[in-house]
Amino acid sequence: MNLSTDKAVDILIEITPYIAEIINDSDLRKIIDKYKKTPTKQIQYFAELIPLFLKKHREPVYIILAALNETTVEEIQAQSFVVTVKQIKEIANDKDLISFFTSFAKAE
Repeated sequence: MNLSTDKAVDILIEITPYIAEIINDSDLRKIIDKYKKTPTKQIQYFAELIPLFLKKHREPVYIILAALNETTVEEIQAQSFVVTVKQIKEIANDKDLISFFTSFAKAE
């Protein structure tokens, strides 16, 4: 995703409260910390991460995906599950985005 600074700022303003809600989830933090030192175990990482996202944070995830993909929540809900999982994985693998938000997460 190659956005102008102005567009990126607008998106960050929109998604920051939802990212904060997810990042401050202690169950999520446990999964991230568990796999931080074992990046070769991506299948297990996503097998734990994605169900947590979709079970506990479905609405915020849809809002974030919609903002980052410049679409609507309704379009995210209607799209193929495979596409949604792919988009979640892309976000989870975006080291700059994740680092930006986890740097503000409260320490456990």
